[in-house]
Parts: sequence; structure tokens; C-alpha cells
Amino acid sequence: MRIALFLPHVGVFGGVRRHVELGNAWTGMGHAVTLYHPAGTPPAWLEFRGATRPLADAAAAASDVALCGERDTYDAFRAHRAGRHVYYCVLERDPGLDRAAADRGVLLAANSTALVRQVARRARRPVLDGAGGIDLAHFRPDAAQRAAAPLRVLVNGRRSRPKKGTDLVLRALTSLGGHVPEFETVLFDARGPQAGPDPRDGAPLPPGARYVIDPSQTELVALYQSSHVFVAAERKAGWCNTALEAMACGAAVACTPSGTRDFARDGDTALVIPLRHPWFIARAVARLLRDRTLRERLGARGPEAAAPWSWDRLARKLLDGITASAA
Repeated sequence: MRIALFLPHVGVFGGVRRHVELGNAWTGMGHAVTLYHPAGTPPAWLEFRGATRPLADAAAAASDVALCGERDTYDAFRAHRAGRHVYYCVLERDPGLDRAAADRGVLLAANSTALVRQVARRARRPVLDGAGGIDLAHFRPDAAQRAAAPLRVLVNGRRSRPKKGTDLVLRALTSLGGHVPEFETVLFDARGPQAGPDPRDGAPLPPGARYVIDPSQTELVALYQSSHVFVAAERKAGWCNTALEAMACGAAVACTPSGTRDFARDGDTALVIPLRHPWFIARAVARLLRDRTLRERLGARGPEAAAPWSWDRLARKLLDGITASAA
């Protein structure tokens, strides 16, 4: 099949990984995949094995399937000739969804079970199951990376996006000083022309906390593998990539339900934080830092919980759904 992907850029954020990883999976299956975005250049941070073209070239090309996940490239996506157009919703309250839902020439998909149901209610029509997404060959445990002490708490440091909840987590961690075993806080984020202000500026960091800026994919995996606890406090998320990546690498995860309901089961594969508030975040993290047995049990369950959600499996599921919808 000829598959076209539409993105506003190929930076490290904004759901770009999902399209790149799916494109790689489909390329590996023998399909011809082209990624269209304004500059037409390959991603610099993650290998893409398909073709890349400037967005302006899309109007003169044709595909069997075209996939778009945001409003900025919607016009180019719809102008592109394709057997099936698919709008792939990846976040709650997606500002582009109303237009796609009203367009009966477009199939709808969503990237988590909860979001599939939400989009179906909002659009009042069927939505393809696009839940999943992780590179299990890359994100995997390595016990040798995790030192016995000090305990390490890892946090997504994207402060320019309040929905990530970074500052809430930092306030929670600051409140734990002197009440739990000694731990260090590590945050990671990527810089880029669209990434917003430097996340370190004005960050309410606990004592001894540090940032890792622009980690390579190998360095990011090592951060997950070396961390005892990963904390996610997202809202309006479709699929929380970072929580599942940490889980796949054997870190014990404390997370809000947003974007994690498919794989985070409270007390089984993670600690699910019931309310997105520093007090509840601190309570969950404190349990993991104090209770080695709980921490190690959740860490051991993580890779198994991540196993059903690979990009390859998702790529096949999506194409099967798209093909069935055309029957």
C-alpha cells in the first residue's frame, strides 16, 4: 500500500513519534510510506525509514491511505488524493476533531481506549481502535543501569506544556524532603525552535535536582533504566508515551489516569494517582520510595504490561481496521 503521513513538523514533541514509528512499522511490512511536512526533511532525532517530502508536494501525489492527526495540516491532508483519509485523534479536546468529525469522507481513529469512546460520543459515529505504541526492542529493562542508591525519581521536564504536570510533580517531590529515603530528581526535555522557553528557567526544583536536556534516544532509555520511580501527572492526554516507556524499562510508575488507563492498573502495574494534586502525587511517590518490595514488584510487572502495545502490533491493527471499513 501507499501510505501518506501528514505532520506540522518533525520535532521531538507534538505526537511526531507516533507517526514516525508507525511509518517505520509499515515500511517494515513492505508498504511505501511518505511523510509530508512543511520542510520535507527527515527527523533528526529518530530514524525514519520511509520517504519525506515537503507538504506542498502532497497535492500532486496519490496514496491508498492518508493519515493526519492535527488541524494545521488538515487542508493539505484532504487535498491529497487517497483511497481512505484517516484522522487520528491523539489528545482529549482535540481542536481539530470537530472539523474531522463533520467530514464524512474521513475515518476517525484514536490512540487509547478511553479516547476511542470519547471521540465516538462526540462524533456520533464509529472510531477505529488506534490504542498503543512503544518500541519494545528499544525500551527494555537493564538491571545493571539501576544503582542501589541513591533512589532516582525521573520526571518529564516539559514545563512549557502545563498539561504535562511537571511543576505539580516538582512541588510534590519538594514536600517529601526528610520524610522518605534519600532520592535524587532527574528531569528530561528537548530543546528546539518550537519547544518554548528553557524549562530550567524558574523551575521549582527540589534540592539536588538536575535536568538532562536533549538526550539522544539511547540516553533516554538509559535514564529510564537507571530510575527507580517515574512520575507522570498528565491531563487531556491520549496516550502517555513516557509512562509506558518507563514501565517497559522496569521503573515503578506513579501516574494520573490520563493517557494511561490501557496499561496502568492501580497496585498491579503502577500506582494510579486519583487526583491531579501535589498532595496525592506526593503520597504515591512516598509509597514507592519507602516500600522497596512494592517498588520492585511494580517495576518487574512493567515490561509485561507494555508487551501488548508495540508499534508493529498497532500498525497491523490500524491497517486491518482501515481495510475493514472500506469493505
